[in-house]
Amino acid sequence: MRIPKWGLFALLIFANLIWSASFTATGLAAESFSPPLIVMARMVIGGLVLMPFVVRDVRLGVWTWKKVLRISLLGLLGFTLPVTMETEGIRASSPALGAVSIALEPLLTLVVSALAFRTPLGPRRWFAMMLAATGAWVVAGCPRPGFAGYLLGDLLMLGAVACYAIYNAISGRLTADVSAASATSIMLLAAGIGCIPVYAWTGHAWPHHVTPVSLWSLVFLAFFATAAAYLIWIFVLQDHDVASAAITLYLQPVFGVLISVVVTGERPSALFYAGGAMILLALFLGQHRGQAKTVTASEMERASM
Repeated sequence: MRIPKWGLFALLIFANLIWSASFTATGLAAESFSPPLIVMARMVIGGLVLMPFVVRDVRLGVWTWKKVLRISLLGLLGFTLPVTMETEGIRASSPALGAVSIALEPLLTLVVSALAFRTPLGPRRWFAMMLAATGAWVVAGCPRPGFAGYLLGDLLMLGAVACYAIYNAISGRLTADVSAASATSIMLLAAGIGCIPVYAWTGHAWPHHVTPVSLWSLVFLAFFATAAAYLIWIFVLQDHDVASAAITLYLQPVFGVLISVVVTGERPSALFYAGGAMILLALFLGQHRGQAKTVTASEMERASM
């Protein structure tokens, strides 16, 4: 059964809600686990959860070694490499750039898609993306990037954002000939294996005392923020255009503030309402398809048969 466009859009909103909660969950998990271990556990556990789909597709003869290599490299590009650069970048830079990167990732995703695949976007989509980027920056409190002393960290953070953008733009097309579940499993497992030398390089000790809160936070991160959310992303991008999907990433800072309000009871500032309104307006404008029809990954795959 083919899911209607509004259903795919709802799935994207749900995935971004999960990713927004992952920031709080990561902070709780970090009380017992080191950041590299959290990332590695998320990838490996998330990949193993979806492994039955890989076994099923192998029995059906869907997978070849060439496809496995392609999807594995996609996992290293979309997860291992950017997470490593992001972790080191945050350590060497200022937290402000992390907030600014939230506004850059979807916008850069749109640029990569337009340049690499000549995706027809139109002025309405470009305006919506710029409006959403401004809104995300306002929701984050209008932060400024770090000063000159943070140059290395800033470059690492921007490199991580570039990797995420490239992954967002190409993942739907490079997985169009396999099932979303098995492709996500292979990507996550490859990323988890790639994180092993990163964990060894950072020299963090194995946790000796794990609190229940940290353990359940890691479970949430592995099963929901990784296996479920990334499965939704790949599944939707196989039948949805990149521009409409990328713009939903701007919901994360809005959801993040709302979750913080629920957890802490802190009232949001006027900047939150202003930025949130800009993002919602951009979502409305960005979903308008106009006269031109955007070609999805699955449509390209069917056309090539």
